[in-house]
Amino acid sequence: MVDILHGPKSAEQHGRRPRRRERLTLGMILRRFTGVDEKILASVPQERSRYTSLGGVVVSTALIAGASVLGALTLLSQVSPLYLVPVAVMWGLIIANVDRFLITSLHGDNDGWSRWGNVLIRLALAVAIGIFIAEPLTLKIFQERLDREIMVKRDQAIGQTESRYKQCNPLNEPAPSDVDCTGYLLDGGDKAQAVEGNKTEKDKLLKAAEARLAADVAEHARLVKHLNQECFGEPTDHTTGVRGDGPECKRRKGDLKTFLDNHDIAEQQAKVAAMKDEIGSLVADLASAEKDRSRTLSKKIAEHVEDTKRAYANIGLLDRWEALGTVASQSGMVNFAHWLLRIIFVLLDCMPIISKLLNGKTEYDRLLTQELRAGSACHEAKLNYTTRQTTGTYENDLREEERRLKAERGRIDRDQRVDEASRDDEIDRLARTFMASMPAQR
Repeated sequence: MVDILHGPKSAEQHGRRPRRRERLTLGMILRRFTGVDEKILASVPQERSRYTSLGGVVVSTALIAGASVLGALTLLSQVSPLYLVPVAVMWGLIIANVDRFLITSLHGDNDGWSRWGNVLIRLALAVAIGIFIAEPLTLKIFQERLDREIMVKRDQAIGQTESRYKQCNPLNEPAPSDVDCTGYLLDGGDKAQAVEGNKTEKDKLLKAAEARLAADVAEHARLVKHLNQECFGEPTDHTTGVRGDGPECKRRKGDLKTFLDNHDIAEQQAKVAAMKDEIGSLVADLASAEKDRSRTLSKKIAEHVEDTKRAYANIGLLDRWEALGTVASQSGMVNFAHWLLRIIFVLLDCMPIISKLLNGKTEYDRLLTQELRAGSACHEAKLNYTTRQTTGTYENDLREEERRLKAERGRIDRDQRVDEASRDDEIDRLARTFMASMPAQR
C-alpha cells in the first residue's frame, strides 16, 4: 500500500534506508520546498507529515505571491493575462525559493542569540515580502472603487485646467494680475492687439480733437454774443451800452474775424466726423479680429484640455496606490479592510517561518545536526588522512633523495681518491724512469 503523501510504507521503518530509489510522490515534492534531506528524514518517518504540511504552506505562499504579481501586472498592462502568467509563475517560484532558504537556514538544533538573531532577520524579510505581496492584491480588490475616485479627481483637474486657461486668456481684457497664469498664457494672434492699439490711439486723438472743437465753438459763441451785445447797445459789465457801429463794435468784429481766421470750425468738424468714421471702421475690424482671436483661443484651449484628457487616459499602479490612501483616509471601512488584508497577507507570507518556529526543534533537527557534525568530523579526518598521506609520501621521497645524494657523494669521493692514487703512481714511475736514465748519460 503506497501513501501518496509519504511514499512506500516499507521505507518508514525506523533506522532503515530504502534499498531502491523511491518513486517521486506529492509529499516528497512538497517537502523539497522546506529543504529537508529525505535520507535523514527516512530515519524519523513520523516527521514527514510535519514537513509535508510546512511545504504546503510554502507552496500556498508562492501561489498567493504569483496571484498578487499577476494582479499588479494586469493593472499596469492592457495585454491578455495569459501573456502575464509566465511572469507570475516565475515570481511565485522566486518567493518559494526565498521561503525555502529562510526555512532551511533554521534547520538544526543550534541555540543562543545567533539563532534568534537569524530568526528576527528572516522574519523581518518575510514581513517586507508580505507587504510587497499584499499591496497589489489590495489594489486589485478595491480596483473599481479606486478607479471611480481617480476619475472623479481627474474630471475635477480637467475642469480646473480649462477654467484656468479661460481665466488667464480673457477675450476682451488683459489677464488678471491676481491669478498665477504661469504656463497657461496662450497666443491668440497679433491682429486683434494691433487693431485695438490703433483704435486706442485714434480714440485719444478724437477726444483731443473734440475737446479743441468744443473749446473753439464755445469761444466763437462767446465772441458772437459779446459782439451782438456791444453793437446793439445792450448794457452789460463788458459792453459800452452805446448802440451802433462804434469803435468798440468794430474792435469786437475784428476779434471775431481774427478768431475765425485762426480756428476753422467747419474744418475741425469735418476732421472729427472723418475720425469718427475711421474709428467706426476700426470697431468693425476689431470685432472681426476679436472673433478670430476668440476662435483661436477657444481652439487652443480645447487642444490643451484634450491633451490633459489624453494624459489621464490610462490609470497606473501608482495612481491607484495614491487613491487607496485617499479613499482609506475618507472611509473607515475601507481603511479597516485595507489593513486587514495587509495583515492577512503578511501573516501568510510569514507563515512558513512562524510554522517552523511553532514546531520548535524536531527530531529531524537533532539528526541533521548530528549528520552535519559527523560529516564535518569525517571531512576533517579525511583531510587529516590526506594531508598525512601526502606529507608522508613527500618525507619518504625526501629520505630517498637524501640517500641517493649520499651514495652519489660517496662514489664521487672514491673516484677522487682513485684518481689521486693514480697520479701518485704515475709520478713515482716517472721519477724512477728519470733516475734510471741518469748513469747512462755519463
